[in-house]
Amino acid sequence: MAPPPSSPFPDPPPRLAGLTQPIVFLDTETGGRDPRRHPLLTVGLVTLTPAGEVTRPLHLRVRHDSYDVEAEAMAVNGIDLTAHHAQAQPPEAVADAIRAYAAEEGRVMLGGHNFAFDLGFLRPLLPDLGTVFRRGQVDTKITAQFLIHTGLLPRKVGTSLDDLAAHFGITYQAHDALEDARATAEVYAACLRLVRSPQD
Repeated sequence: MAPPPSSPFPDPPPRLAGLTQPIVFLDTETGGRDPRRHPLLTVGLVTLTPAGEVTRPLHLRVRHDSYDVEAEAMAVNGIDLTAHHAQAQPPEAVADAIRAYAAEEGRVMLGGHNFAFDLGFLRPLLPDLGTVFRRGQVDTKITAQFLIHTGLLPRKVGTSLDDLAAHFGITYQAHDALEDARATAEVYAACLRLVRSPQD
């Protein structure tokens, strides 16, 4: 029997394990560690599709009347507050932009790396977070810890975003909210590919 004719179109990329809905990955840059005192400065969002594509990048800057920041935090994120203030939007406009972004996907899950930190700054900005996104989040730090315990990731890899990105060959500019969100989404996709069953 002759083999079936080959398609002129490339095969679609394999789906990511059991992922059936997109996940919105989010990262923040802040003026310090305390969300009760320090300002949320930038928010980066991307969407990871079930096919493993990272899409819809969005970078938002948050304007404040005053900025109570830590010198250490600003040295890490490299944000110039004068330029930032000139380009930023009021918190309400940023919150509305996140709601609009989420609405284009439907009510899907949020993800991040060491995500409790980001959520501490995000919840005051978006008090309706639980209705904008599905409850429960993906955290790539916890995912990596699980994969190390299963033996699918070598223990020496570590669980920082820098370590995981280097392990999977992902390049990015660290401490930029959009770049960190993109790298986190790509790390999660790489983690899911580790656990794909042979018949998938």
